[in-house]
Amino acid sequence: MSNSPYLLLIETSVIVSSDPNTWQAIAKLGECLLPEVVANEIKNIANGKAEGNESAAKQFQNSTELNWQITPLTGKHSDLVIKATQNLSRKARLMINVAQSAVGVANAYPKQCVVLISDEISLRDRIATLGSKNLCAIPSAVARQWSRTDQAPPIVYQAIKYLQEQISEPTNQFLRQTDTIYLSNAISRAKAEQKTKDKQKNKPNYRQIAISLVKFGLTSVFLVTILLFGWRLAQPQQFQQFWKKNGLPPLPKVLVQPNQTNKNQ
Repeated sequence: MSNSPYLLLIETSVIVSSDPNTWQAIAKLGECLLPEVVANEIKNIANGKAEGNESAAKQFQNSTELNWQITPLTGKHSDLVIKATQNLSRKARLMINVAQSAVGVANAYPKQCVVLISDEISLRDRIATLGSKNLCAIPSAVARQWSRTDQAPPIVYQAIKYLQEQISEPTNQFLRQTDTIYLSNAISRAKAEQKTKDKQKNKPNYRQIAISLVKFGLTSVFLVTILLFGWRLAQPQQFQQFWKKNGLPPLPKVLVQPNQTNKNQ
């Protein structure tokens, strides 16, 4: 087995539902393995003994340049036990067998991240519930994106993080240089965004301050007006003396003599 930080396990759906371009893209990611049950299924499809894309199966069998290895490894898990009383379909039984193979590979290579590539959602969900820290599953579309950008998906990073915590080998034994750069950039971006948020948080909001001052001024003027008007009503003479003493401009007539009755009545 190679020193690649990744082991890629390929499931039947990826082969019969894609094309050589996808296979070659996946092959660039690391060492690829075929569970024995998958190799047998591809052979049966190519020979017309099982349902599936016979043309794709034959084309895959002739793609010797891929050099994908067949693995007989299988592992036991309490969630992958096939009971004799269960009436499972052929496909369902095959999915469980593939999951058992994935567990076996993950157990045999605990220092490597085992990535099952499958376009079967139910199988990926089953792998996610097994709790195997160095085992994860992704669809072929994500694998192609990974190959194109050379940036592993988040679920793979989680498995790598677990390996880093458990094994005291240097980080570059587990992450390719491009992956390390990607992680560093992500951390830098997160720090920069937080710094920007902190600056915005601490920067005075002059607009809000201006609005608050205007509101305060209007409220103050309103309260003073109410107080003066009340004083004028309660003690008109004292109010007039105060007003004249301070040299203030004359008030509107409606305010000057509010208690004066109409002389024409």
